[in-house]
Amino acid sequence: VLNIKPCNPKSQDRKRLSTQHLAMIISASIAVLLLTLSSVFFGIIRRNCGKEEVDLKWELTTFQRLNFTESNILPGLTDHYLIGSGGSGIVYRVPVNDQGDIVAVKRIRNNRKVEHRLEHEFLSEVKILSSIQHANIVKLLCCISSESSKLLVYECLSNKSLDQWLHRKNTMVSAPHSTPQIMLDWPKRLKIAIGAARGLCYMHHDCLPSIINRDIKSSNILLDSDFNPKIADFGLAKFLVKQGELATMSAIVGTFGYIAPENLWKIR
Repeated sequence: VLNIKPCNPKSQDRKRLSTQHLAMIISASIAVLLLTLSSVFFGIIRRNCGKEEVDLKWELTTFQRLNFTESNILPGLTDHYLIGSGGSGIVYRVPVNDQGDIVAVKRIRNNRKVEHRLEHEFLSEVKILSSIQHANIVKLLCCISSESSKLLVYECLSNKSLDQWLHRKNTMVSAPHSTPQIMLDWPKRLKIAIGAARGLCYMHHDCLPSIINRDIKSSNILLDSDFNPKIADFGLAKFLVKQGELATMSAIVGTFGYIAPENLWKIR
């Protein structure tokens, strides 16, 4: 009598589903848009940061004959080549040419609160390493500095650090460019211990003035392709000079969680 059409439950369900689909599509589109914008934003920031590094005025000081310049180093200071960080710097593994040559670049942290101390550490490290020539001590190739950044460029050793070999499961890791796994057996361990001891002996007795590292640990002993050890990271190394000539000789230094036993002998 009233000529009212009966309700169709199927059509209402379709409308409800279409509304839900529309909401899902809109939400997904917004999420994709936000991800795209954030990627573009961070890409621009990273590109600008890299451009600022390249545009800075850099001073290159060489200690060895090089087949690269600072222009080959600076573009490699990105997260892609980051391999580690320590108390005073960040380390990158940077390719420098098409022949496959790779160097290790330590970038000194730039913190205004401790800038003076880090400046002293940098100068100390450069002066020490530039004068050391020993088979069991890592070779400093050059240093690159600007007003805001300081870089130390070392030879890069293929088997990385002793720490990575000691603390892997079953002391087994794959050596670079090799398929089978290599075990750090006792002959290799003895070879590493003797080589590291020779490097320390050279610093203590054959350098003039004598040098102490005060941060010797497995992560600071690097290994070449034949497992020959080389002592690295002289950021906290100091000269053994006459009393009073270097005030920082009495400072307690080292990695967090480790202090050299010599510091307990006499603390001023």
